[in-house]
Amino acid sequence: MTTLLLSGWTQPADALGHLVEDAVLFDYSEYASPEAAIEALQKIKPRHAVGWSMGGQLLLRAMAAGAIAPEHVTLIGAPVKFVGADGMGLETFRLFRESYAADPERTMTRFHGLIAKGDARMREVMLMLGHHPKVEDVARWLPWLDDLGSYEFSQTTLASVPPILIIHGMNDHIVPHAQGEHLSRIFPNAQLNNWVGVGHAPHAHDGTRLRAEILAHRVKHGVA
Repeated sequence: MTTLLLSGWTQPADALGHLVEDAVLFDYSEYASPEAAIEALQKIKPRHAVGWSMGGQLLLRAMAAGAIAPEHVTLIGAPVKFVGADGMGLETFRLFRESYAADPERTMTRFHGLIAKGDARMREVMLMLGHHPKVEDVARWLPWLDDLGSYEFSQTTLASVPPILIIHGMNDHIVPHAQGEHLSRIFPNAQLNNWVGVGHAPHAHDGTRLRAEILAHRVKHGVA
């Protein structure tokens, strides 16, 4: 049994590794574009897939492209559209991009504060968050940030939709909770679990709870 894990923008590829025992880590930042990463994903045939934030969006794109066809999907704080309605404002995004390009290390420290903002366990979440080892490689990450700022997963083009579990923090200040609700409407068979008092990193807030919810949803749909 193989579980593909896709992490958030500039976050370590193993950020979700504590959730499953059969993880396949995929560092999409090694590729020049989402299209190149999706092509590489065709070599992986995961039975399950878990994506956090941008990783969740890339997971949906890979499924829509037919690169992977998991039997079960978990989306954690995944955006439908990162910038725009129900997302980050265009001017805020522009300023964030400029800040990262000028001083990536300082910007990422502040970004972690935003990831943990509104979380009842903010201090613990901050301690669990890490940086990708090449977070200061602006040329590596800016194309992905630009893609994140322009892409919108508006409608599914999937040939078939597997059971989808959506985990979203009610206090998410990066990908507002309304986007989790939007995803649940795109996929009528999706289950949306709302985490009260949680920000953008449910996996860091309570990994034990998240593992239990993923397993329960898999069992419910006979793919455990």
